[in-house]
Amino acid sequence: MIEKRVYKPILMRFSLLLGVVFAFFSVFGQQEPMYTQNNFDRLMFNPAYAGSSNWIVTSLKHRSQFVGLDGGPSTDILTIHAPWQARSVGYGGKIVSDRLGATSQTTVNAIGAYHLGLGKGKMSVGLEFGLFTQTIDFTSLYRNDKIDNAIPPGSATKAKMDGAFGLQYQTKNYFFGFSIQHLFGGSLNFTNFDRSTVATLRRHVFISGGYVKDFSKNLSMQPCFLLKKVAGAPMQLDIYANFIYKERFTLGVGYRTGDALTFSAKVNITDAIRVSYSYDFRISQVATYSNAAHEFMIRYGIKLLPPQQIKEINPRYYF
Repeated sequence: MIEKRVYKPILMRFSLLLGVVFAFFSVFGQQEPMYTQNNFDRLMFNPAYAGSSNWIVTSLKHRSQFVGLDGGPSTDILTIHAPWQARSVGYGGKIVSDRLGATSQTTVNAIGAYHLGLGKGKMSVGLEFGLFTQTIDFTSLYRNDKIDNAIPPGSATKAKMDGAFGLQYQTKNYFFGFSIQHLFGGSLNFTNFDRSTVATLRRHVFISGGYVKDFSKNLSMQPCFLLKKVAGAPMQLDIYANFIYKERFTLGVGYRTGDALTFSAKVNITDAIRVSYSYDFRISQVATYSNAAHEFMIRYGIKLLPPQQIKEINPRYYF
């Protein structure tokens, strides 16, 4: 989150929006966009996921939070990844566009991963590098003093080198992962003044895991979790239970500590096209102003024939 000097707004609606947004940030310290469909596409937070299966996969996602409030968080994500099977390597890329009120940020990263057979499963290590940019449109803020040298007269943009690191281990029935986003951290100063307190891009730590339990030939359950931690905020835990029918239909329920109940659905329209939707029902104090968040994702995949010596891990983890 970028710290910014905002004067007492003239409009009550703008004041309400800022109150909700800053309350949300103070509770969760959210610099990374929040996602509900983490279990459907882990490339969003762990680069070790790249090329983990014998599929070339492209995903397009949109998420809207604080539905009904102008300037609420809105995020678009495009990811693509594929295996280089002869070298046990995965590669891909990620573009994230995130908007919140007067601020917007864009991340463009290239991703690489290496996969090594270990025991009954596969150990993967991944890295991603790229550019993080953040823009504040100061002209869209309301202020009492029309002239203030501490606030830029127009929009200002700052950029930093960005990166991430991830580990992942998976077998046919379970997976476990660890990753760090915004690996380099650093400060962003949007003014021309020397000051002791500036905006800081903080490292985010993610720990994930899950397991698939088959009840019958047609019905399975996948409990999974995602633990998130960023300096200056309490840890947050997402817990999900997904029910999979005939490897085509998935219904899921979840709980995000201190924030929301989540509901998800995924349909494999064909072997290559998969569509999913999630709804967050907020149970925190923010629900007084807006209790809904929507998330949509469409994925397209091309399956590759696995090399003879490589055993494919359960595809429901990856596509």
